Amino acid sequence: MASLPAQYLQETAAWTQENFEVRIPVNISYELLEEILAGRLETLINEDFRHFIFLLYRLDIAEKKVREILETATATGADPYKPIAALIIERQLQKIISRATYKQDDLPDDEERW
Repeated sequence: MASLPAQYLQETAAWTQENFEVRIPVNISYELLEEILAGRLETLINEDFRHFIFLLYRLDIAEKKVREILETATATGADPYKPIAALIIERQLQKIISRATYKQDDLPDDEERW
């Protein structure tokens, strides 16, 4: 994982806690966040696959990438949860970085942003 501002990881952790209904410790590391999310994904995939698919759609996660991870896991017997968790975390980080990069603070109100 490339070096990124701690603020971005903390935002991603807060977002993960809210959207995946998990408890995230303060000042979490990327690895621990991935592990916690992987545990939640295992539960979702095994108990509520429909909700798992809904979340992937809502998060704009590429279906092709998830299928590749699941197919590889099935073929090799590997754990698919951490790779999917990493995919979700990376996607959320991309969104946060994009928002920060293209943020327009100089406009007076929301109407003029359009």
